[in-house]
Order: sequence, then C-alpha cells, then structure tokens
Amino acid sequence: MITMTPVLERWHGGCPFWAVEQGGFLLTVPRLPTPERVGAIVWALIGRNVTDNDSSIIVADAVEAIEAYLTSDDEAFAPGGLRVTAGDVVIDPGCCVGLDEWRDWLDVQRGQMIYLGHSPDVLLEQRGPVLRLWQDEDQLCPGELPGSSEQHIDIPCDALPDLLQGVHQDLAGFLAALRQWAQDIVPGLADQLVVAVDQRLRISAPLDA
Repeated sequence: MITMTPVLERWHGGCPFWAVEQGGFLLTVPRLPTPERVGAIVWALIGRNVTDNDSSIIVADAVEAIEAYLTSDDEAFAPGGLRVTAGDVVIDPGCCVGLDEWRDWLDVQRGQMIYLGHSPDVLLEQRGPVLRLWQDEDQLCPGELPGSSEQHIDIPCDALPDLLQGVHQDLAGFLAALRQWAQDIVPGLADQLVVAVDQRLRISAPLDA
C-alpha cells in the first residue's frame, strides 16, 4: 500500500508560548491532530519569524508570535513536503523544498518533473504507467543512474490523484483543528491565522486532480 503524507521540518528552537508535541525532525500533518501537534506545526511555520540568528526568542508572547507570522512578507515557504511510503520504504522530501509546494505534484500528471529537494536528492522518473521515486540519488556516482536494487517506490500514475486528494483532506483536517486551537491560544487573531496558513499552504482551493 502506498501512502502520501504532508510533513514539515520541525523548528529547532523550543516554544515558550504553548504546548508543543515532541518528536523527530520531520513532523507529520495529520487529518485529526491533537492540540499539541497543532502547536508543533504552528511553531514549525512561525519559528523563523520569532527567533534571531542564535535562536533567541524576539517576541514577548503568543500574540506577538502570531502577529510576526501574519505580518511577514516572505514566509510562505514552509520547509517540508510530501512523505511517500510503501511497505518499509519511506521517501522523505529533501532540503530546500516546502509543504507550500505540495500542489506541484499536480504537474506530474501533466508529464512534468518536479524538484523534490537535495540531501537526500530525491529523484522522480516517469516510467510508462508508473512514477518511480528514488530515495537518494546523491549516493550514486556522478552520471550514474539508479539501479533496481536502490530504494524506490513505484507509484501507479492512475493512483496519484487519489493520493493527492488524501493529502488535501489531511491539510483540510489540520486547518479545521487549527481554528479551534487558535481560538484557545490567540482568540483575537484566530481567523487571521487560519486564513494566512490556508493561503500560504494552498489548502482550501479546489484540487484539480
């Protein structure tokens, strides 16, 4: 069974303003997150807005933290992407791609290839009726093509629309949970925060998949 899951890179600094679920470097964005998971996701989205170069917090409270995110001009980028799994093979997005780019996978259906990051260098190939996703191209010698023994997942092209619809539903579920969380943490900014996250992660627009 193949699954596709939205993930974010966890912000490295601790959050002093609300409860944050602990875990690994990549944070999944589930359809029904706990409040602590929502807090971790929000912190992953806004951490760079509220810390300086040595990770010191530069805002006083939760309201200022959310306001910093809302007023930033260039923070649509949300490091992460889509995790693809099949059995015991897990392929995570590489560096320098973002969850805000998840809809780029729609271009694959139109025959285009998309950038999935580096370190690991994730490679996507069109192979007739399947899309072959390689785990780590940068482990190969220069110019060498991956062999069948390298870790990969074959995604049937006709399965991709349903996989992306699942991602869309996961993100929509998170957005609903975010509204309740924000009403509890920053009630005066709840609606603005939901709108900003929705726009920056491109969640609510219809998915033409």
